[in-house]
Amino acid sequence: MAKDLLGDIPEPSTEKVQVRQHYCPECHKPLRRINGKKGPFWGCTGFPECKASLFDKDGKPSKEPDERFRCPVCTRALIRAENARGFYWYCTGYDKGCKTRLTDDNGVPAKAFRCTSCGQLLKRRTGKNGPFWGCTQFPECRHTWPDNNGEPDFSRGT
Repeated sequence: MAKDLLGDIPEPSTEKVQVRQHYCPECHKPLRRINGKKGPFWGCTGFPECKASLFDKDGKPSKEPDERFRCPVCTRALIRAENARGFYWYCTGYDKGCKTRLTDDNGVPAKAFRCTSCGQLLKRRTGKNGPFWGCTQFPECRHTWPDNNGEPDFSRGT
């Protein structure tokens, strides 16, 4: 009767499954992939004794970020990350004070525009009169530009 209820259940496999393990370059303990607030990265399982961490590149640990895309503010490499709202790009110089963050445009960083007043990046925002571009240094810099098909219209800025 039990065999009728369970049907044809295969026997458990004794075959070994190959799991790719990545190891810390400093202490040689296993690394684990962590979903951090700025995107995935690899951290040492020996933390807090070993504070080694590596970038995540295509699901594997990497000492170097992808060098194809550079920060428009400080020229350091950008890293693609994901959060609840989707993919975005952030600067590897975050710990050195560069807070650049760009939206993702089909796997590449979206085009960045600079404020003509202070030189910092502009961000597309939506106000009561529709989309516009404002400086990311607001409230210190209050310059804005109207939106023209997804780009700031520098001929009509304030």
